[in-house]
Amino acid sequence: MEQLKDSKTERGFSTRGRRMEPFFKRRLQTRTPLILLLSALTCSALGKDQDAKFQEISFETNDKEVAGKHNQGGKDKPWPEGLQASYKIRFIRLDHGGQAWDDGMRQTRADVNFLHHFAKVTGFNTAQKSESHRIGLLDKYPRDGFPPFVFLTGNHQIGQVSPKDIKILREYCLGGGLLIADAGSQQFHKAFLHLMRQVFPDKSMLDIADDDSLYQIPNKFPDGAPAFWHHGGKRPLGIKHEGRWVVFYHPGDMNDAWKSDGYTDVTPEMKEAALNLGVNLVYYSFVSWDQAVLKARK
Repeated sequence: MEQLKDSKTERGFSTRGRRMEPFFKRRLQTRTPLILLLSALTCSALGKDQDAKFQEISFETNDKEVAGKHNQGGKDKPWPEGLQASYKIRFIRLDHGGQAWDDGMRQTRADVNFLHHFAKVTGFNTAQKSESHRIGLLDKYPRDGFPPFVFLTGNHQIGQVSPKDIKILREYCLGGGLLIADAGSQQFHKAFLHLMRQVFPDKSMLDIADDDSLYQIPNKFPDGAPAFWHHGGKRPLGIKHEGRWVVFYHPGDMNDAWKSDGYTDVTPEMKEAALNLGVNLVYYSFVSWDQAVLKARK
């Protein structure tokens, strides 16, 4: 597992005794610029199904719904307005303390590769490297400046998650955030489902239909999400609240496909599909965040 300096030191600020700054420092006359937090916890895949990686990947770009220039939506305005050229899309992982939560942050370049791809296909500005947060830090953000989504994974058990962390994660999701999780092993699959039962004892994990909006904009996946490897089955699952997905769970190590050549054995088609699926998830969290912030300011 890759080693990383303490995240508070890496980010260059302290959170002791004060609330986190929102992910934008200026207010616009129009819509608030949305600073996305891509948290990608990748992991080393254990016991990959070698046959699965040769399956046919089906997706296509929706040319009518691509991102446009900064401070405006794309054609047909699929992205919320207000993102300025001076702002950067940030890639932030949830550090849950379990094994391989940070695999992919450095030499395998999973998160950096995604950021580069995101910038290329959307035209939006992105950070040059990734960051990390403990779950508790999500409670430090104001209601109109929290991360649009966070991403967590691992390849074994999830680390120490306190009752307070569980409450914070639930409130974050119900308040407008999206938790994206990605299974790096069968052990993590079981651990994540157990965590979700703690965070959402009143909700069930649902199968995400192939024609769900998650798979339509800005890239179309006619057959739903690619399966990649089958650590936790072939079908992504999710949790909904008031008609909105608050949890997206991919059971097949999507983030492993983001890694640089030499660190993953996926085909070019699988890599492109994984990257574009990530773009769709960012888009979905972007829109949900925008709606939640507008509601919070009323």
